[in-house]
Amino acid sequence: MFNFNTQPKKYRFEGDMSVPGDKSIAHRAIILGSLAKGVTQISNFSFSEDLTTTVKLFQTLGVKMHIEPTTKDMIIKGSNRNFEPISHNLNLNNVGELQSLIMGMLAALPDTYTLQGGKFLSKRPSDNLAVLLDDMGAGLTRLSDDYLPLQITGSTNLQGITYQQDIASAQIKSGLIFASLFADSQTEIIRKMPTRNHTEVLANYFGADIEINPDTIVVNPQNTELTGQNLTIPGDFSSAALYIAGALLSEGSNLTLHKVGLNSTRTGLLEVIKQMGAVIEITNHSKNSVEPYGDLVVKSQPLHGTVIKAKQVPFIIDEIPIIALMASQATGKTIIEDVHDVHLQISDRIRNMRVELAKLGIVMDVNDDSIVIQGNQEIHVKDDVDSHNDHRIAMMLCVASNLTATPFQIKNIEAIDISYPDFISDMKKVLIGA
Repeated sequence: MFNFNTQPKKYRFEGDMSVPGDKSIAHRAIILGSLAKGVTQISNFSFSEDLTTTVKLFQTLGVKMHIEPTTKDMIIKGSNRNFEPISHNLNLNNVGELQSLIMGMLAALPDTYTLQGGKFLSKRPSDNLAVLLDDMGAGLTRLSDDYLPLQITGSTNLQGITYQQDIASAQIKSGLIFASLFADSQTEIIRKMPTRNHTEVLANYFGADIEINPDTIVVNPQNTELTGQNLTIPGDFSSAALYIAGALLSEGSNLTLHKVGLNSTRTGLLEVIKQMGAVIEITNHSKNSVEPYGDLVVKSQPLHGTVIKAKQVPFIIDEIPIIALMASQATGKTIIEDVHDVHLQISDRIRNMRVELAKLGIVMDVNDDSIVIQGNQEIHVKDDVDSHNDHRIAMMLCVASNLTATPFQIKNIEAIDISYPDFISDMKKVLIGA
């Protein structure tokens, strides 16, 4: 249990700061560097709990890694797909993003591996991806009534498939791409709508042949030869989003966030903010790296409600809790439309977000089709809140604590270690007493 705002006053955000490296990019860079031949060097690597799980998993598979925590550098000696067969389980803990990526990768290896997960991940459905991998020729067997442990018997003779997306999920798509990199024939993914593209972009950088079209993604495995690369990971946009919201909502704020990732499939929040009447200045915009980045200058500004369309939702999936908080403090009503696919992926997060914000006097209507949030809601602390061990809810509640003069406690605050262990100390560095 933690009481973030212990003093009866509000704050403003001011100064310059950098956020940790993007963990979604880092997960994929570790996997691709491990699969490749040659050496991969990763700079600005963030040492969160999620990424520590990924590192340990690949070390278990025999991949050699050298890590320098002080410089945030990592060197990976690629295995060229020659991983060690092991008899014990590979532990995913509760890293949902890793589950899909690893399922796809293991499906193309000529051995049998068993995945186990923590309490949350063991209950998390994975049938959609499992069916696709089964269609390609891999063998997947549940070893209990839960979704994990899951035994995967891979094949070096996977067959490419055509997949008409029924769920706009970047994780399912990414798992399928990792399996398709080493199949015997082409795989075509017909998009329901665009989703995050880190997997396609990074795989091509390492030597894959993936055609990225407006309506389709085509993986050509016959032209794939993964080779180690050098990669600097930009700042995590989802982490930056917390400071963006905090600065917009806190009167007198003027904050600069340096070298934040600006991949267009991750920055949907910037478009939402623009619709809500605010302007975020982008400077030092670099497009010369694998993943673009720039500096964001954020000043406090009034916001008004908006309608967030279905096509925008895949690009704000991690920012929905902080958008809900912003919408509650804006003028007018905000509607997030067609959130059916979001419910399938993060139903617990949406439910818990609604429950915990209600303890702060913020109410919203949530159903399978939309989320509706009325604006101009004053924060009235009714009870202490709980992160439900969700790092994004935990950090959103920390931002909310700066918008009220009434302190409250956040239970299970340690969930922030999943993605951003230094979040509280970093936030305090840019919080100025009003």
